[in-house]
Amino acid sequence: MTAAVPPPPRPHRRAARQLLLGLVPVLLVGLVLLVALGVRLGSLREPLAAASATAPATVTGTGAAPDGRGLEVSFPDATGAQRDGLVELPRPLPVPVGATLTVRYDPAAPTGVRALVHTDGDAADGTLRDVVFGLVVVALVVVVAGVLTLARLLGRPRLRHRPATTVPATHVVVAQGLLVRSWLELSTSAGRRWLPVHWAPEVDRLAPGTPVTVHGDPARGRVVLPVLDGAEVWPSGRLRGKEPRGQVRQAAVVPDAADLGLARQARADGVLPFLAPVLGLLWAYVDGSGVPGFLAATVLAATVLFWLPQLLGSDPSATSQG
Repeated sequence: MTAAVPPPPRPHRRAARQLLLGLVPVLLVGLVLLVALGVRLGSLREPLAAASATAPATVTGTGAAPDGRGLEVSFPDATGAQRDGLVELPRPLPVPVGATLTVRYDPAAPTGVRALVHTDGDAADGTLRDVVFGLVVVALVVVVAGVLTLARLLGRPRLRHRPATTVPATHVVVAQGLLVRSWLELSTSAGRRWLPVHWAPEVDRLAPGTPVTVHGDPARGRVVLPVLDGAEVWPSGRLRGKEPRGQVRQAAVVPDAADLGLARQARADGVLPFLAPVLGLLWAYVDGSGVPGFLAATVLAATVLFWLPQLLGSDPSATSQG
């Protein structure tokens, strides 16, 4: 008589949904910011592209509008006619009257009118560099978040093909500041190992020291896939040979633990994004981008601060209990 083949472990779909919960806001906000910055970049480049002619200019006045940052200059155009122009600096500077500098101007601009002209390091040049830098930062954030999340989504299922072994496991909870994560403490032939995992109800049901199936080498490997009560539990980090830092406590066993929805997950991780305005203020101060820069940096930082706990596998059950 042929022995019955046990069914394959249930995939950890909740971990995949949690990862997407964190990634989607980053992608949406990043896309909106990229479009807004792209439009802003186009509007900045248009007058700079029109300023296709260059000429040596002499400073004839300082402290002009706006806000005392304007330099009044005079220069000859390509026809030899004398033109008056205004250079807008990023901040007031003590430029002496009579100083010379090279300006770029629009040859189609009417003569007899003090038109805006440009020079290296002026306000338009600085704003253009800031917008380009913002585009690079936003694109980098979106790419990094997308790559790390995609690697998790595609890489964790592959662990189920590794050889399986059985080791005793205990569920512990580790709190580091506002982040609370579930870990499995594994007793291996090489000593104790600690593995951070994405939360699942099977984790809360685990009694201390229960033998569990692990795909991979828990003694020497970097990442393994535990199977608890017939369900896969995705690791949210690598195996460690030292006890994790933070407040470590053995988790209470909840025999009737049920699944928790993503709304509960979002509420549990909704505190960390409140730190985003601090990062927004810091960005606006360093970048000098004012209110628009503060708002953009705050929104982007909020999505990243919400995405990070999802990647690290925050525990909504332990967070709400703590």
